Amino acid sequence: MLLLAPAAQLPPSAPLAAPRVVTASLPQGDPLRGSVLLLGNFDGFHRGHQSLLDEAVLQGGGRPVGLMSCEPHPRSFFAPDQAPFRLTTPRSKLAVAADCGVGFVFMPRFDGAFAGLSPEAFIKDVLVARLAVSHVVTGPDFRFGSSRRGDIELLDAMARKLGFGVTAVQTVQQAGERTSSSRIRALLAAGDFKAARACLGHDWLVETIWHSKAGLQLHPMLCRPKPGIYRARQGRRGGSAAALNIAISADGSIRSTSPGFRAEPGLLRLQARVG
Repeated sequence: MLLLAPAAQLPPSAPLAAPRVVTASLPQGDPLRGSVLLLGNFDGFHRGHQSLLDEAVLQGGGRPVGLMSCEPHPRSFFAPDQAPFRLTTPRSKLAVAADCGVGFVFMPRFDGAFAGLSPEAFIKDVLVARLAVSHVVTGPDFRFGSSRRGDIELLDAMARKLGFGVTAVQTVQQAGERTSSSRIRALLAAGDFKAARACLGHDWLVETIWHSKAGLQLHPMLCRPKPGIYRARQGRRGGSAAALNIAISADGSIRSTSPGFRAEPGLLRLQARVG
């Protein structure tokens, strides 16, 4: 039966170890079979995504809770030459998922074969045969399968026949607008970091790389925020790293004059734009 649930309000989860990553299927007897699965892209794991997780925990009744998030991002697969747009890399996505309490991530490779699955095949072959889900949670506008033909009504109708539940969670709004990854990207580009962080519901966790000529850089997958000075901490949530100011340029280069800054690749939590 399809349930349209309001966004659940649960206390934030404590930081946890990295979630288990599943790329293909779960064997018979695996403890993750029968889990509750969140469906979507989950770029940034913003407040809307967190509301799905809260609802999944409520529906799960103690069963494992995970999310499905393909790699590469479907948008990258269909338009590989576009400018960097992501809020998370695979590494930072797993770190944020862990901090929010996700138990596992189903991360299938998004290629021609996966993109070509019919909606019916996705439900039967992936959700049921590969994962044996007991319940799925998603947003009301979730689309899936080749040509995005699958919708929440088809998912619910087939779920009732195949023996698992479906919950669609109402859209989360922030300042009167729908919370989405696209909106957060636009806010970052415009320099409204405060509003972007409010939509995320947490620090923006970015991955950095080291370039032999340019030095420390935002990972090339990531969207570029408006150039400026940002308050940041190194490492994941819950760490003891001191706050410092870093400068991010238009090309993603990062520099800092703070004595405690280690110019080495890793994870940075951006907390505010200060100049």
